[in-house]
Amino acid sequence: MERFAKKIVQKCVQMNLIEEDQSDWLSYSLQRRFMNIAGFLFLILLGVLIAPFQQVLLLNLGLAFLREKTNGLHMPTKLLCFVFSLICEYSCLFILHQLQAKVSFVSIILLIISTGVIVVLAPCNNAEIHCSSLELQSIKKSVHRRLALYSLLIVIFIVLKPILANTLIIAEFAVAVLVALSRLGVGIQ
Repeated sequence: MERFAKKIVQKCVQMNLIEEDQSDWLSYSLQRRFMNIAGFLFLILLGVLIAPFQQVLLLNLGLAFLREKTNGLHMPTKLLCFVFSLICEYSCLFILHQLQAKVSFVSIILLIISTGVIVVLAPCNNAEIHCSSLELQSIKKSVHRRLALYSLLIVIFIVLKPILANTLIIAEFAVAVLVALSRLGVGIQ
């Protein structure tokens, strides 16, 4: 993966798409993106061992969509990150199995609590991210817009396919837990 990223970087420098001094940054960015995609696909593959593909895909897409802006818990190594992600995915799928296919009182309570936690606590900041207070204010607005769109999707799925609404609710619940854990000092600070 590292060699592939370096080849892309060399090609970008040759084509004058980036300056030579930007090559390390681009190489790191590409490697990170490749790792994220590979990890995402691997989580999908492991998830379909215990749940339907549609549910596993939607759960992981929901998590990724919200986590991009909220941040939350970050583990110190890639291995710990992957292991924790797998535990998180399997826990979410277990909860989904318990909720069955209908949106229940429990689902709605989880949605309300999760939305409240994210609105109040997100986005998370840490030494690796180090956003200024102005940047955090801007990101907070993005979190709220993303959460509004996400909530609209949940309402649509409640009407069309309740099991998928539950999937999105549980993904939001997982993000809320990750944000809360980060605020409590767990993971990279």
